[in-house]
Amino acid sequence: MEPPELKTLKLEIDGEIGTLTLDRPDSFNAMSPEMIGEMTVAFPWLADRSGLRALIVTGAGRAFSSGGDVNTFQQGVESEEIDLPSEVRRGAEALHQAIVDLRRIPFAVIAAVNGAAAGAGFSLALACDARIASEDAFFACAYGRIGASPDGGMTYFLPRIVGPGRALEMLLDDPNMAAGDALEQGIVSEVAPSEELMDRARTRAEKMASKAPYYVRMSKFLVGQSVENPLTEHLQLERHGIADSMATEDLRAGVKAFFAGGKPEFHGR
Repeated sequence: MEPPELKTLKLEIDGEIGTLTLDRPDSFNAMSPEMIGEMTVAFPWLADRSGLRALIVTGAGRAFSSGGDVNTFQQGVESEEIDLPSEVRRGAEALHQAIVDLRRIPFAVIAAVNGAAAGAGFSLALACDARIASEDAFFACAYGRIGASPDGGMTYFLPRIVGPGRALEMLLDDPNMAAGDALEQGIVSEVAPSEELMDRARTRAEKMASKAPYYVRMSKFLVGQSVENPLTEHLQLERHGIADSMATEDLRAGVKAFFAGGKPEFHGR
């Protein structure tokens, strides 16, 4: 399938791995209404039609993303003709649908955080399955600096990564968190020199892409469900998941390779 035509995002396909680049470098990849609208196109395509095995999300230029485009807020503050709460409510609805579709992607999604990830940019990184940061990256909740409430899933994902107490402390203190500090907090799993970031992300993506697609899809689904599910209900999901995996050709290839002492190749069948 041909990827959708995009202006503020750049989607490149190399084999079974895609790279989605937030492409407004002159504004530090701030999420304009146009970019958010294109996310609502790109993420469903990736989830439902792309046929990829892994995705890297990064930013063009010196930033990953500075978050929501504050120029939009400024226009609403300065003009009495703009109903700013209504405009932001609609924009947040679109952004949040994009985040839901990002989470529906059935293969591994890796954020390669190349610079500032602030506000909704931080939220976007948190919504990915794994995060690698360059030494130049930093993370900031940032919403409180203009008196705005968090969005983009920040208060959903951050507590699940660092714990509720630490997440609230980060929101209230609102530091510019350096990449090394983010590594200590478990927000990123690796810090790389800036010139090595995309190669490291590609290596990680290739490793994840080599896994059986059913295994990856079910791992994402089951972990996502585990926080809300009671144990007995969750064990039923695991029961049916492992039983259904027995009907896949990948499982058969994996078992044969295990006993032959080889390494299986998984094709998603």
